[in-house]
Amino acid sequence: MPTGDGDTIKKALEGVWKLAPSELPMIPGCENAPESWRRIAALHRELSRLCGNGIYFLSYRDAAKAYDGLSHQSAYTITFALARLGVIKIVRIGDVRPNGRASEFRYLLSETENRVEEDAGFEL
Repeated sequence: MPTGDGDTIKKALEGVWKLAPSELPMIPGCENAPESWRRIAALHRELSRLCGNGIYFLSYRDAAKAYDGLSHQSAYTITFALARLGVIKIVRIGDVRPNGRASEFRYLLSETENRVEEDAGFEL
């Protein structure tokens, strides 16, 4: 069963807020991605770690909390961009109504790679 309850979201957000920009995941195909995109990707990574089974719930309002001043509409747009870029998979789109179920996701990148310092210095 996917999870993403209040305590899990809170713990994931607290972890993401503490990350330095160099600790955020790199977005494949978008190396100069804005920090807001990378923070939302980090939130997906953290939820994947915390939820163990790989699938988790996340609302766009909660995703917006990963980056100061981000609206839930922007978080929605960023989430679909991350899906197109292969960072996450949208397992189930949530209900578009008050108190509806949040969307379900799976994080597709490695949970331990793609940080800036790990990619620095390698030229192909």
